[in-house]
Amino acid sequence: MPAAKSKRKVTAAKKQAPTKAKVGRPAGSRTRAKSPALTMPVVVKAEAGLKKVEEMLKKDRMSAADAKSKLEAAKAKAKGSKRAADKNAVKRANANVVKANAKLKVTRSKVAESKAALANAKAAAKIKASDEAIKKKVAERSEALARKAQADVAKAVALFEKRFLKKRTAENKAKIAVIEKKLVAKHKQAVKQLAAKTSAAKPAAKKTAAKAKTTAAKATPAVKASAPKKAVAKKAAPKKAAPKKAAAKKAVAKKAAPKRKVAAKKAAPRKAKAPVVAAE
Repeated sequence: MPAAKSKRKVTAAKKQAPTKAKVGRPAGSRTRAKSPALTMPVVVKAEAGLKKVEEMLKKDRMSAADAKSKLEAAKAKAKGSKRAADKNAVKRANANVVKANAKLKVTRSKVAESKAALANAKAAAKIKASDEAIKKKVAERSEALARKAQADVAKAVALFEKRFLKKRTAENKAKIAVIEKKLVAKHKQAVKQLAAKTSAAKPAAKKTAAKAKTTAAKATPAVKASAPKKAVAKKAAPKKAAPKKAAAKKAVAKKAAPKRKVAAKKAAPRKAKAPVVAAE
């Protein structure tokens, strides 16, 4: 039991502990921004007219109150006297009260009209402000969407350009491969043709060279033609291993000597023409 009482005392103390005051602005110091509808010229003009009429209403109320007080004073004065002036004063005071009340009634109607005009002006201003806000919002959204569209167009163009260039490079590569293949085939064919022409030209050049040598040999005297053969035979003589071959060469040289002499005799009249030697 005592433990329960102590717990209750602690909880009661916690509840009674003063809470810290929240730090912030005081309630009356907050300034609310006026809506754009209240700052429009129509609303400002209507508010000024209402204030003017309300000031007139205050004056008329004061004048009506004065007229009533004067009427009460005139009635009190005329009550105890029998003078006609006092009675006339009551009549005048009563007429002033009626006049003041009528003027007060007119000013009150003017105040009501001014309040209605102010309400209508505020409503029209709110509608106009709402229209302007809608137009402004639409313009901002349209500008934002236009900027986004431009950015999306740039991205789309870049993506299209990338894909187009990739595709076109592949096509160009294939076309270049075909062109290279054709040119390489033409080159190989040209090389083959040139090789065939050069191979055919070599035997012809050899034949012309051989003909030139034979014509030169026919044009030289027989003694000079036979001299190298003898020299060759003398040089070949020291070889003991092949005496039969040397004897055969001498026999061939002797047989060939008369033929060369006959050829030299036949070629003698053609001394005027120089021998043409075709060089490869």
